[in-house]
Amino acid sequence: MRKSCITVFLALSTALILLPGSTLAQETEVVEQSDIPATTTSKTNTSSQDRLFINFIEDAMVVDVQWWEGWLQYDDADFIKRAVLFGRAAFQPWDNVEVGGSIGFGSTDTSGGLNDGTGATDVKLWGKYFWNLDHDRTEVSAGGILTIPSGDDSVGLGYDAWGLKGFGAVRYRLKPAVITGTLGLEFNSNGRTLGFDTRDGEIAYSLGVGVIAPWGEAFSWVGELSWKSERFDGADNDTQLLGGINLRLSNRSFLRPALAFGLQDGAPDFRAIVGYAYSF
Repeated sequence: MRKSCITVFLALSTALILLPGSTLAQETEVVEQSDIPATTTSKTNTSSQDRLFINFIEDAMVVDVQWWEGWLQYDDADFIKRAVLFGRAAFQPWDNVEVGGSIGFGSTDTSGGLNDGTGATDVKLWGKYFWNLDHDRTEVSAGGILTIPSGDDSVGLGYDAWGLKGFGAVRYRLKPAVITGTLGLEFNSNGRTLGFDTRDGEIAYSLGVGVIAPWGEAFSWVGELSWKSERFDGADNDTQLLGGINLRLSNRSFLRPALAFGLQDGAPDFRAIVGYAYSF
């Protein structure tokens, strides 16, 4: 089942990105044929408002001024199902600096006699610095994420563990799309969840690649492949393949739905996301 979903996802993503008749391709040709000085580099039609999903925080981009987003996320795993309403806010208080935070509240439904119920998730706080290189074609950021164990670990909405992560990220702009990459290292304290005994925290590594492909002025395809090693001793790696869209509803608001499939046991088998963001 997972292999068939992945095959369909990759085929559709490739076709959409390489589609020769897209508005983006036509606009790029017009720019290249105009009398622009040789020192000017044409940009793909993406901005700080075209953001990733899984690696939203680690994305090599900062918000323009403020970003407010709420999203409903449903996870379906082997022994637990979660429905969580998340919220996050991000700000650019100084040039090229982004700070932000996120938290969620939801419910779980478990099998095998495990605890379930409602509660809050862990809090994430982050900060990063942004560099614009190579005539706007290459963008880089580096920063850190603090995970605060505020979630209800007894029902599977938290891990009762502190986490401190450092990361670096890059965006490279091509004519049909923007390619993204992230690299992270996280230190975790001991934790627990769903009533299991204390679990030894591990140094976790993460890698992510993505593509953002505009299709006209108000629509962008987003694809991500994310890998995270185990946070705790005896846990599993988390690998996910995601496809989503950024749909501009107005100059400042966006609809952001996405679907993700887990490729390893540490990730949910299926994840659905529907979000609304307001940015200015």
